[in-house]
This record gives sequence, structure tokens and C-alpha cells, in this order.
Amino acid sequence: MFVEPNNILFTDKGKGITQRMLGYHSQLMAVEMTFQKGSSMPPHSHADHVQGIYIVKGSFKITCGEVTRVMKAGEMCYADKGEIHGTYCLEDQSILLDIHSPMRADILEEGLNYNSQKR
Repeated sequence: MFVEPNNILFTDKGKGITQRMLGYHSQLMAVEMTFQKGSSMPPHSHADHVQGIYIVKGSFKITCGEVTRVMKAGEMCYADKGEIHGTYCLEDQSILLDIHSPMRADILEEGLNYNSQKR
């Protein structure tokens, strides 16, 4: 499957965070998230999903389970099902790639709704 730019769903999450749902399959989803300095995704968990977090650009303070550390471009961590994780952005225009397995229907629905309202 190839993802065409006009098929990428964009969502403004507010509070300095935007997301682009790059593509998905029933067992996998890739979401690019751009953060402004000081914006955060509070600690949370997913009962049914494993999540990989890859730092594309910039730096974040990331909590994954019991550990919190500063992560920079090129680094990655994983949050298992039910594991608490969260991010705090340390630099403007920092970007991370969230990889979810299986695909998260809530992110897909949110992107479809947001994009249909913008048309």
C-alpha cells in the first residue's frame, strides 16, 4: 500500500499538537505528531494496543512505564498494552512517529471527522 499525500488525515489536537494519520491497516497504524515546546500528551495507557514512539525531530521528556527520560531524534521506546506513557515537548516543532498495533479506530474516526468538517 502506498500513501498519497492527499489521503493523509490531518487533525489539530489543540494545545500545540497536530497529528497526521499517515496510513493504517487492521493490524498497524502510523501517526506523525508535531508538538510545540511545552505541549504534552498526559500520561495514559491503551488497554488493547501496543505503541511504538520514534523521535523524528527535536526532543521530548517521555515517560514509559516507571521510567522517564529525555529522548532525541533517532531514539525509540515501546509502551505495552496497559503501560502508562506520556510526552512533554522540549523544543518547538518537535516531531514523533506513533506506531500502533493493532490500528486505532478512534484516531481514524477523529481524522475523518476533522477533515470532513474542513471541506
